[in-house]
Amino acid sequence: MKNLISKLPVLFLFLILSANTFSQIYSQRDIVNIYDPFTITFKDLVLNTNDDEFREHNFVIIVTITIGPEKLIKFFYKDDLMINNIKTYNDDYWAINFTAKKNNIILVPALFNVANNGGLISIKMEGYSNMSVGDETMMNQLSTGYVYTSSSMYGQMEQAYKYLASSPEVNKPNASLLTTAEVLQRNVSTRPGIFYLGNPVDVSYVIPQDPQKVIGTNLLIQGEKKVENKIGSRAADQWNLLFTKLTDVKIVMGESYYNKIKGVFTDIAGLNKIDENKREGLIARCNEVISEDLVTGRKAGVYLNDQVIRQFTHLMNFVKAGVRAKSDTAESTSESMRSDEREALSFFESNLRENDYSLDNQYVFDDYVNSSVNRGTIAKDIDKIRKYYELK
Repeated sequence: MKNLISKLPVLFLFLILSANTFSQIYSQRDIVNIYDPFTITFKDLVLNTNDDEFREHNFVIIVTITIGPEKLIKFFYKDDLMINNIKTYNDDYWAINFTAKKNNIILVPALFNVANNGGLISIKMEGYSNMSVGDETMMNQLSTGYVYTSSSMYGQMEQAYKYLASSPEVNKPNASLLTTAEVLQRNVSTRPGIFYLGNPVDVSYVIPQDPQKVIGTNLLIQGEKKVENKIGSRAADQWNLLFTKLTDVKIVMGESYYNKIKGVFTDIAGLNKIDENKREGLIARCNEVISEDLVTGRKAGVYLNDQVIRQFTHLMNFVKAGVRAKSDTAESTSESMRSDEREALSFFESNLRENDYSLDNQYVFDDYVNSSVNRGTIAKDIDKIRKYYELK
């Protein structure tokens, strides 16, 4: 017992180190967070069936993605898939190796915009062969070039598609035929004479707000994933997926408020001296952006999240501090620096020093931190602000 007690601290330390090591297998840059749109690419797959006339029958593969209350439905038909080979097991069932050759990329918008998303995405994959005549008729109404979704989800998907779709294989969103898609998805498995094409399989992944503050094995990590479903001792269904993390910065840059912020910064931060009579007007321009443009829900259909608001509010407060320093005829002041402007100063000092793209600065990084011109402007204003407020 004495030896066991003496070994407990070592064992405890080993368990902590093991847990930390296991949780840090993946780079934080590879973890998809709630602000990241991402794509799911369907690649090779192996699906088992007991349909001995599979080649003669019509079949469908259905992918259903659930995010909180929202649903996305995607179909693959015979023309979307290339059969590479078929392996038989005693003529009892057959393993079909497919390659998804077209319309095989689903673009998912940032979860931040999905109400009640729960920080979780669930994906159900299922296939059926020997479809009924009625289901084939319904299937012909639905294009495999679309992902079907609700009208409330359509806006976010359309915006993501507009700015981020870089391949013709990315499916467009469609809200007008969701009911038809849901009926086919729900009912096809109940038809007389239907054969399963692979066993239905469900997977779920956690999508956190801040990758720096999470550990675990169920996080959505960009890269290839093989989802397997054992059907016997000799065979398994295999779904090969590729998750690609995107950035919503392009969407932000497409918003009118972004151009307004850029204009305010260019007009004010580049000035070496400011007329004292213009001080309040210039500060008011910055405050207008903060109170009118960077408020969620103030304007309908505007793409905003709390990181966007935080980072660009810091930028405007930093510009305000520069206005105060450059519009006073005195070199220094005895007044205390405003707390929001002091926080903004610290934010840009830290980011200029570290000069690294991260979740905490991704919306100001390209144009304001990593740009040599704007970086120089910010560095000059930091010196003037520090001198004016006599900060050490």
